[in-house]
Amino acid sequence: MAGAALALASAPGAVLAQEGAKFDCAVSAAPSDFKAKIGLAMTGEGDEATRDALFAQLGTIVDGCLSRHAIGEANKGNYFDYSLARISREWLIGDIAKAGLSVAPVDKAMDFGAGKANPDLTDEMSEDQISLIVQAYIASGVDIAKIDQNVWEKVGAYAAATSIYWNKRQTLPF
Repeated sequence: MAGAALALASAPGAVLAQEGAKFDCAVSAAPSDFKAKIGLAMTGEGDEATRDALFAQLGTIVDGCLSRHAIGEANKGNYFDYSLARISREWLIGDIAKAGLSVAPVDKAMDFGAGKANPDLTDEMSEDQISLIVQAYIASGVDIAKIDQNVWEKVGAYAAATSIYWNKRQTLPF
């Protein structure tokens, strides 16, 4: 019986499910209201003490995931950054959609995704990168003059979070 369970667990589908559980752990463990607070904090809302408290709470969630999935302390920093970026990114996708925009033009303009360029946007975005995003929205039929500045800031935060998401995900050993 144990041999059959080990064989099943080592099957490709089971391995992918285990890897998926590792990637999904912090997002799954975080309450919805917490995710919204993280998303808002990543757009600059709130004060430093509030952000620090949110990051501490995320740290507790990440510690639980590290333990539950035997991820290893050496990966804690990258896993924390990945989890923060993923939670922020997913919240931003929903919030940007409420403004009637898709994030697909950003992904295309910045070449984000599995096996793609995934440029590092952890520092300030260049004028060329901003222009690429704006042009991608224009090419997709968006009247950019009608987009509120607050939404543009969220688009920029989405680009930064997505950069961190893909680049940190690639550093994780699973």
